[in-house]
Amino acid sequence: MAATKIIEIKQTVGHALRYIADPEKTENSRNILTCMCSHDPNKAAEDFADITATGTGQSSVLAQHMIISFALGEITPEKALIVGGKICEKLLSNEYQYYLAVHDDKSHVHIHVIFNNTNLINGKTFQTLCNQGKVSERAWNKLRNITDEVCREHGLSVIENPEQHKGKSHWEWQMNREGLSWKAKLKFAIDKVVEQSESWEDFLRRCAENRILVQYNPEHKIDLKFMLAEQREHNPRAKFTRAKTLGYFHETAQMKSRIKMRKGTITYTPKTQIRQTPQTENKFIQDAIDRGNMKIASIAKNILTQYGVSSENMRSAAMQAYAQRGKLSAELNRLQTEIEDSKAVLKVLKRYHKV
Repeated sequence: MAATKIIEIKQTVGHALRYIADPEKTENSRNILTCMCSHDPNKAAEDFADITATGTGQSSVLAQHMIISFALGEITPEKALIVGGKICEKLLSNEYQYYLAVHDDKSHVHIHVIFNNTNLINGKTFQTLCNQGKVSERAWNKLRNITDEVCREHGLSVIENPEQHKGKSHWEWQMNREGLSWKAKLKFAIDKVVEQSESWEDFLRRCAENRILVQYNPEHKIDLKFMLAEQREHNPRAKFTRAKTLGYFHETAQMKSRIKMRKGTITYTPKTQIRQTPQTENKFIQDAIDRGNMKIASIAKNILTQYGVSSENMRSAAMQAYAQRGKLSAELNRLQTEIEDSKAVLKVLKRYHKV
């Protein structure tokens, strides 16, 4: 099985090349293959820049980063180098400089390919030549088809009936196969930290201890973002997830409220406000205000009587009810996460049954 993705690089091409050329990840640089550029990543970046300067396009994209991940234990680094070269040959047709590196530092072998966004022959950009027209004919879809074709030629498994989008990383695919999406896993991890936290500051500290990366800036409109450290390790370019996209119960205000309610420190403020009697000698106005307050007091007394609560215990009863509401909300959130996980499992089981 090979999972694929293409990422645009708009700056720091040299940094990206140095990352994929890391000797510790490529068996002392043995598992590297280049096309029309230097084997040295720094010089390769210069080679890329020379061609980019001759291009006819005005794109801000400097290079493309292609990642191909294989199933655990299915392929050796040496064979992956051959497979990667064949994929590049079919996709790029020797019209783009590329730097290919096979990494074996993770549990699964994967290939990084960084290729110049400028065509060597006509100077046009990769997007202009390969990412126009019908969605089914665009580069990322072509890459997936070519990868499947080459994998079959070399006796490797492929993902049957892939979802119609720009592809998933192997890590995301593996998590979905296990019935737990990365977003559901993130929500579950956050909820566990909430249950352990004494305060908002304690929550932020515990996130770091539990390998949850957090970006919190109360001055920004989008003030809270999360990411699993595991996700960053498997994809250095992975982006943080806005708390809002995780659902209502993971927004900043609700997170703080959940922590307070769990500790029983939240205060109850009645929505109906008792009118304050102003300093006035107008008996008509004063009587009207008194009647309004008596009406509110009567309604409140009836409600307390209905639930068997005395006026002396009203405040503590309200606090208990509010705390109970928080616990039920947390339980609802947990059940929603379980439902999402079950949907993912059901989806995989349906695919398995079909195969």
